[in-house]
Amino acid sequence: MKIFKNLSACFLLITSCSVISHAGHGSSAPWQACEEKAVNQECSYTTHNKKASGTCQAMNNILMCVRNKPLETLLDKATQPTQPTQPTQSKPTNTIKQSVTPLTNL
Repeated sequence: MKIFKNLSACFLLITSCSVISHAGHGSSAPWQACEEKAVNQECSYTTHNKKASGTCQAMNNILMCVRNKPLETLLDKATQPTQPTQPTQSKPTNTIKQSVTPLTNL
């Protein structure tokens, strides 16, 4: 009887993991990308900072964008690399030395 319970528990654990992996999309973007399109027409949609590209395919009589290319990472303008600036050479100036007190001593 104990073996049957253990086998049942293992079976339930294994099958529950596969159900979670097929839970579906977190947004409606794949369906919205194909609202005005036909089957096999190219489509794309973005979620968070990723762009998905593919073709519109029929799933349960509803068109949805099915990805057939790798996800593209979209960068914000603030995080894009910039061109390195050329160091400027200037004459040394008088610098004022300041003492800095560590915050731990305050």
